[in-house]
Amino acid sequence: MTNPHIDQAAELRSLINQAKSAWSSSSAMAPASPRRSAHTIAVTSGKGGVGKSVISLNLAIALASEGHRVCVLDADLGLGNLDLMCGLNGYWNLSHVLNNSRSLREIMLPGPAGISILPGASGLVDLADSPSGERERLLKELNQLDQEFDFLILDCGSGVHRSTRQFAAGADTVLLVSTLEITSLADTYAALKVYHASELPDIRLLFNRCDTREAQQAITNLKKTSRQFLNADVNVLGCVPEDESIRRSIATRRPAMVQDAQTAACQAIQQLGRLLAVTHQNTLASAVEPIGKRLLAEKQAAA
Repeated sequence: MTNPHIDQAAELRSLINQAKSAWSSSSAMAPASPRRSAHTIAVTSGKGGVGKSVISLNLAIALASEGHRVCVLDADLGLGNLDLMCGLNGYWNLSHVLNNSRSLREIMLPGPAGISILPGASGLVDLADSPSGERERLLKELNQLDQEFDFLILDCGSGVHRSTRQFAAGADTVLLVSTLEITSLADTYAALKVYHASELPDIRLLFNRCDTREAQQAITNLKKTSRQFLNADVNVLGCVPEDESIRRSIATRRPAMVQDAQTAACQAIQQLGRLLAVTHQNTLASAVEPIGKRLLAEKQAAA
């Protein structure tokens, strides 16, 4: 019997090779472009409790292990807890940046495997509800960080709340995480409708806590529904299998990619990172501007 994890790895390797081939062809013909800003990935979900933050954190470590400079911003303005998942407990957070008592650089924490972490603040109001002076100061500082990293991962909230939509609209890539639970699938499709209507250029779907064989019917149904009602194709990156190492990492507050990068889940995340790294080489028009400027530009679209 074919091992589904081997199928998953082969499928992701094929996607990586296709992306490399496409990039090589386009870059050979395209004129040299100016230095672009960091590739920004907004990790979000239609429903909470699907492992979105686990994916954000371990994806950041996977990218760092490939030699990339990576910063993770805890952009879940209601339930920021990314620092706790790493065994960190920083006092300063985004709320102190908004009230001008600290800069982003001052609240930044050194995370595992060389990544940098910008902690969020539980109960923080929506970015869109902050006074314009505070909001613009934060976005100006994000512009500066945009030049220091290869990847900026935004661990966004779930659902399609205003702040989540704003971060997603300003990102280069939206990574929508789902499980196979019927409520998660329904909310994932609802989020796809919203982001498709916003004409975001790069929306990708990742299934968590399942293998490719288990997810095949859900993927087929989701693609069929999206073509029929949204006139759009769903870009499914693959699946991260259920793995005891993930549960263990949450209990020990040490990311799975640090504890044991050879487990099935970590290997899937590592392959995902390689695929996104290839995508990073293929410059997107929206990525010419730094993230803070794009967030300001998309403020009206997210309202």
